[in-house]
Amino acid sequence: MAILDDGFCYNHPDIRDNLWHNPGESGKDKNGFDKETNGVDDDHNGYVDDVIGWDFMFDSPDPDCHVFDGMDKTRIAEIPHGLHVIGIIGAKGNNGIGVAGINWDVSMMLLKIGAQGVGPGEVDSLRPEHAAKAIRYAVDNGARIINWSGFVDNTDPKQIETLREAIAYAGKHNVLIVVGAGNTPSDLDTGEGCKFPQCFVEDNLIRVAGLDFLGRLLREDPGSRYVGGSSFGLKRVEIAALELNYTTDIQGGVGTYALGGGTSDAAPVVSGVAALMLSVNPKLTAMQLKKLLMDSVTKLPALKGKVASGGMVNAYRAVLAAKNSAN
Repeated sequence: MAILDDGFCYNHPDIRDNLWHNPGESGKDKNGFDKETNGVDDDHNGYVDDVIGWDFMFDSPDPDCHVFDGMDKTRIAEIPHGLHVIGIIGAKGNNGIGVAGINWDVSMMLLKIGAQGVGPGEVDSLRPEHAAKAIRYAVDNGARIINWSGFVDNTDPKQIETLREAIAYAGKHNVLIVVGAGNTPSDLDTGEGCKFPQCFVEDNLIRVAGLDFLGRLLREDPGSRYVGGSSFGLKRVEIAALELNYTTDIQGGVGTYALGGGTSDAAPVVSGVAALMLSVNPKLTAMQLKKLLMDSVTKLPALKGKVASGGMVNAYRAVLAAKNSAN
């Protein structure tokens, strides 16, 4: 499992035991030094000391959660977004603390593509390039599922094509990419508010709408005409998941817990379920995973005509379908 995000507070006590550890950068080298810190590309993959992943923004082996604050570029801030995502997917289970992720034991590869010092109205112009490199890294280092709870603002055709080619590369190597549909209550099929990767046509993408506790996709604020909620689209959004999830968080450098929200926190629910499916049937292809996820949903009236499957992910049915397909 690989996760693309703006950085990760991976030392959280409910997370650190479920991180991917690169086997090619573990153990001792021929001189007796730890491969994790010897400054050598021991596995010859083009990245030095990439033990748990990579920071593609600063070309560093440390995908940490500290970024330049877009509101005040003189300050470094902790961004908990990625920590929310990995907590939903894989907070350690049965350890007597905090919360349990969908996968109690999982290997999470952390790939930082995040915006550094990007303020309101600004664009992270290199984000498509960083995301494309991260996707190829994930594929080449054995990930079967990629979670990307984000999008790119840059619409430069050349960079968008580079990103599309990376997603297609993942598809050719049987890797499913799970993305959040977006948090504007618009129909992506019309092209309104349509961003990338959400509006690519590659078959190995599965896009996730977000639901609240009442199963609503769209929500009106009482006493106003404002409508909020998740993006949707019968052709461009495949499935929905609960977007309000208690997960790992950080406050003042201390690992804690909080209620997350948005399709950023709906996508990792689907990624987590997909990982459970592979745990019972590792031979499933990316397209089989996608189909079984969609075929096993719980149908909801609010999703009819809004998402392709017409329903929200159902972990029990999906895992049972994966297990039965192995027989």
